[in-house]
Amino acid sequence: MKSTRKGKKGMVYVMKGGSKRLIHFGDSSMGDGKSGASKARQKSYMARSGGIKNKEGKLTKNDKNSANYWSRKVNW
Repeated sequence: MKSTRKGKKGMVYVMKGGSKRLIHFGDSSMGDGKSGASKARQKSYMARSGGIKNKEGKLTKNDKNSANYWSRKVNW
């Protein structure tokens, strides 16, 4: 779904702790992997974003409550 927040590409609703949470993700000024990015560019992005950690030190690439997860899933 297109984001309503300025500067963001998309948004999703997720359930966290029994309540609905809105997550905005992706920089609207940047291209994405779906619009013809090279395999090298995709590989580089996935390597970079795969190392992002949250405040607890856990990787966010598999956390459905993180913007990083949704950016990787939807934009790439």
